[in-house]
Amino acid sequence: MMTKKILWLTSWYPNHISPYEGDFIQRHARAVTTYTRIIVFYMSQAGEAVDVNESQFIEHEKEGVIEKIFFFKFKKTGFKWVDKLRYNISYYKTYKKAIKDYIHHTGEPDFVHVHVPMKAGMIALWIKRRWKIPYIVSEHSSLYNNSSVDSFYKKSLLHRRSVKKIFRNAIAVTNVSANVAGVIKDLFHLSFVKVIYNTVNTSLFNYKNFDPVKFRFIHVSTLTPQKNVEGILNAVKNLSKQRKNFELVIVGPISSELVKLIDQLELSSFVSYTGEITYAEVAVQMQNASAFIMFSRHENFPCVIIEALCCGLPCIATNVGGVPEAINESNGILVESEIEQQLYEAMNKMMDYYSEFDKEKIAIEAQQKYNYATIGKHFYDLYEEILAKQSTL
Repeated sequence: MMTKKILWLTSWYPNHISPYEGDFIQRHARAVTTYTRIIVFYMSQAGEAVDVNESQFIEHEKEGVIEKIFFFKFKKTGFKWVDKLRYNISYYKTYKKAIKDYIHHTGEPDFVHVHVPMKAGMIALWIKRRWKIPYIVSEHSSLYNNSSVDSFYKKSLLHRRSVKKIFRNAIAVTNVSANVAGVIKDLFHLSFVKVIYNTVNTSLFNYKNFDPVKFRFIHVSTLTPQKNVEGILNAVKNLSKQRKNFELVIVGPISSELVKLIDQLELSSFVSYTGEITYAEVAVQMQNASAFIMFSRHENFPCVIIEALCCGLPCIATNVGGVPEAINESNGILVESEIEQQLYEAMNKMMDYYSEFDKEKIAIEAQQKYNYATIGKHFYDLYEEILAKQSTL
């Protein structure tokens, strides 16, 4: 194991205001600590939505990861553009001070690892200019898609130029899917983008031999428009006209509009929902299900797909982003986004041919591919490669 100091700067990260924000980045961090020690910095961006009356600093160590989480004082005036400018000034000023204090007390890191380019990547650029410390960038989002509400292509020219600058000045770039890796490679004229998939806590998400009385589909997500839960419900309605021996469990922060739609479609006897639950509770729900459904309009490489696979669940999912890199005929069925008839047919087919899926084999293959040790080793090898190059300069 190397003993170098690696500083992670994350644009998204779990915190007490948003406990699930960027939790996949936190799992990457825990995977990396299988091999080397890292320090995570996160500056809260909650100030735009939540008034923070006092600046706060929270430092702790969780599962081997040292996390330094900052909340800076920010009070809105009510004028949107003024608040945005003031917010950005406060964000970068507070972040730079935190980095200066850290380096003053502990010395310079060997290199920086940015997760999601904006806004943490701007700090990495500043660190590179001031201390000549290189950085790598890991992109996690699926926003390089025109159908996304928050699409990269709909951002301001300044934002797009800043992201391009962050990528172009990185010593290495990674992405969680080959699909989006190819998009950003071409978009920003990068020589190479390394693919390192998302990771799963396989001590929680693993195979349990369980057969529910009814065939149980499960959907887990944020239940935002991107996930197209309405389309899933419409497919369930069609299936309910043909079959009665199934149910759908929806896991996530369900809205009153979705609850109303379930009632309007007269699906209360087929559909239940848990609300938002913990990561460990999600694992239990998956272990008690028959198959997983995702009908997203766009994705990068969704964690819930590989978590379901690690539990041995065959998956029905849309052919978007990096999903086809995880799903094949041995572990699921791919359908096209927005085509509800295909989803209905896939659900019918899943129930008819369910016995042909080897759930235990699905779980074993997924756990071997996405566990902490495997994914952590991919990052560790990249770090060693970077440090070896640095030593020759």
